[in-house]
Amino acid sequence: MVVETGEPELENLDVVEAGSGAGRGAMQYTGVRRTAYDAARLQAIADGIDPNSNDWQEQYFAEEYAGLHDPPEGSLIGWTCVFEDRPHGMTPAAAAAYWTGSAATAEGYFRPGTPHTERRQAEAQRIWGLLQSGALVLPPVGS
Repeated sequence: MVVETGEPELENLDVVEAGSGAGRGAMQYTGVRRTAYDAARLQAIADGIDPNSNDWQEQYFAEEYAGLHDPPEGSLIGWTCVFEDRPHGMTPAAAAAYWTGSAATAEGYFRPGTPHTERRQAEAQRIWGLLQSGALVLPPVGS
């Protein structure tokens, strides 16, 4: 999400992609995924929920991944299980490449049209280093 949003502290998550303007949100939803995201975002605002919040972004990601925003004609993402089927024991760089994938190969989760795997790998390594040093602490499971 840091690379997707350009936000190292993940404080501004409901961002529109710089440049093309196609992607929006923490996961930079585009195309039909952007249409579903925008509808959920407008509903959140109508309900008094901040779509820029980490809580809302995480909730939307989980719902979209689970297919809860799929239209009648089929899956928005069409490549489910990329997270649960990942190979075990990957380095941060390998995990970043695996989860990123590409539009050209129809693999991964993010599937960028213009790959920038090196940036994703460097960010994954940076965050892993913060976790290993104790400078970044994840909340307990279930929090």
